[in-house]
Amino acid sequence: MVNKNIEKLRIEIDDIDDKILKLIIQRSSIVEKIGTLKDVSKSFIDKKREKQVLDRLLKLHKGSYPKDSIIRLWREIFYSSTKLQQKKQKILYPKRVIDEITIYKGGTSKIAGKKNIIKLSSNESPFGPSKLALESYKKTSSKLSRYPELTALSLQKAIADKFGINQEQIICGTGSDEVLIFSALAFCSPGDEIIHAIHGFEMYPIITKYVGAESVLASEDDYKISTQSILDNINSSTKLIFIANPNNPTSTYLNRLELRSFIKKIPNNIVIVIDAAYAEFADADDYDSSFDLVDKFQNVLITRTFSKAYSLAGLRLGWGYGNKGLIEILKKLRPPFNITSGAIAAGISALKDEKHLNKVVLHNTNIKNWFIDEINKIGFIAYRTQANFIFIIIPKKKNQNALLVNNYLLSKGIAIRYLESYGLKNAIRITLGTKKELQKTILTLKEFVKNNG
Repeated sequence: MVNKNIEKLRIEIDDIDDKILKLIIQRSSIVEKIGTLKDVSKSFIDKKREKQVLDRLLKLHKGSYPKDSIIRLWREIFYSSTKLQQKKQKILYPKRVIDEITIYKGGTSKIAGKKNIIKLSSNESPFGPSKLALESYKKTSSKLSRYPELTALSLQKAIADKFGINQEQIICGTGSDEVLIFSALAFCSPGDEIIHAIHGFEMYPIITKYVGAESVLASEDDYKISTQSILDNINSSTKLIFIANPNNPTSTYLNRLELRSFIKKIPNNIVIVIDAAYAEFADADDYDSSFDLVDKFQNVLITRTFSKAYSLAGLRLGWGYGNKGLIEILKKLRPPFNITSGAIAAGISALKDEKHLNKVVLHNTNIKNWFIDEINKIGFIAYRTQANFIFIIIPKKKNQNALLVNNYLLSKGIAIRYLESYGLKNAIRITLGTKKELQKTILTLKEFVKNNG
């Protein structure tokens, strides 16, 4: 039997709910009127107005409900108001912010009318996969009628043995992107906030929208993420922080001391994802390629990939390492059999093939400073890198900008990454391919400057 005092309080709540509903109905009629006055050629969503409303309400809020709950409630009201004003009669209407997703484009892989192009647009290995990995992959072809391992346990063990870490704290994904998605799904509700660099990996804002969350952009100091900006933007709605280290596409990084000092200031209930896809290429003395942060902080998740230094981009294989409790949460979201038998076998062999890994990394180390210097001699601004690509600013001149450079290279059969989709209209990114490929790229860039200087 329900306690009489509880029943009495529930009746009071019912009365309040009735009043809230009447106010929502009253609000909706005003929202519709505002909709008729808006310029239909522009977006119905007014982020500035939403922020003003939230800031005002949070100042007024003195109750026991957490502030993040208040924010989520009102963001849902904002979303419902937008639908009401648009009066869309769609059979299929996606959840909050899905309409705002800009589909990931990726680097150019084909050039019309060109064969055997030089592809320097996606930060892939120029040497192909390890022979050991390729042989192991081929051997799995006879097992195509069978499901792979349920959780890629053998690969987890191989990773643990390679890096001296606990296999129970590892989760494998279809590319490290899938692990990033798991983290957002696990800790973010619609209306929550995820912080990432204004020029961070292009998938971060996309993943944020997958879960109906809001991107909060941290500023940068000379294209390096500002940890102070992250701290300044943290509030009760912050649930996740994405940091690519080294960063794609700007090639900058946070050193060991910067990273640890920063993480100490982050509340334990906020998950910090260190996306270390390019860690194998980082050779700076102060870069932290270890997994010690996981041992020290329970809210840190470090992700790695087999796509770059291990030369297995085509298999989409990645993994994450975190506190055991954090990983157990992510594992509840992992689909069964998410890693194919071929990927598991190739990944295990790639980890064993030190010779191939050393070849890829040593080439990168030996060639990057030469290429940077050559780019700077041309008159462009190439940034020092801890990754397998170079971030380049193209100074604006009458007949010279990043788009023109990109198009000229394409006309010569060289594909690079024009960074307009990152909000960097004056920048390009060039993968460190073979010496021959890069020499041709330099000669072609010199031709461009000569013809358009």
